[in-house]
Formats: sequence, structure tokens, C-alpha cells
Amino acid sequence: MEKNSLFYISSAEQEQIIASGSDVLDLIGNSEQYESQKLLLDQAHLSPAFFDLSSGLAGEIFLKLTNYGVKTAVVADLPAIPSERFHELVYECNKGTQIHFFTDTAVAEAWLAE
Repeated sequence: MEKNSLFYISSAEQEQIIASGSDVLDLIGNSEQYESQKLLLDQAHLSPAFFDLSSGLAGEIFLKLTNYGVKTAVVADLPAIPSERFHELVYECNKGTQIHFFTDTAVAEAWLAE
């Protein structure tokens, strides 16, 4: 996707729900025409297991993204997620430079553009 000279891959470009690390790799691999190392993941396209840390899905996805050096913004309705552990993950991720969580798509896109 291109928006204001920002090239990134978006989970909204696919109908499939991302339910594994290999789904993320497929998304990135099938979008090579963008020549982007940036990804925007939307809550609507993430399996509910992503938000349940005991499932291990978030860790699996983050490991793939980190290994491939993909700068990733996750847009979700964070106040609606009841898990305190998940909010601790969000806090820790947002202190770093590779994966950040947002509640607003425009703010996420601005961060990806940095």
C-alpha cells in the first residue's frame, strides 16, 4: 500500500485471518512488489488468540517479524482488551523501535513513516 509516499504492507489487503507466524511470512512474501520492510496489522485481521498471550501466537508472530527486521504497527482497540499481561506486552513493545501498538491508524502510519 502507498499513502503519502509511505510504502507498507497491510493485513487489511488480505481476507485471511493471521493465525500463525507463517501467515505473516506469507503476507510479507506475497507483497514483495512493495519492497517494504514495514507492516500494519489491524485487529480485525488478527486471530483472537493473538490477544491471549497463553496461546503463544503473539510471541510466534513477533519472533518472525523481528527475525526479518519488519517494522510493525499493530492497530487495535486496546482499552477493550481485558488482559493485564497483554497491556504489559504493549507497554514493553512501545518502548522499543520495531513493534508498536496504536489505537489510531493515522498515528500508526505516521510512526511507520519515521
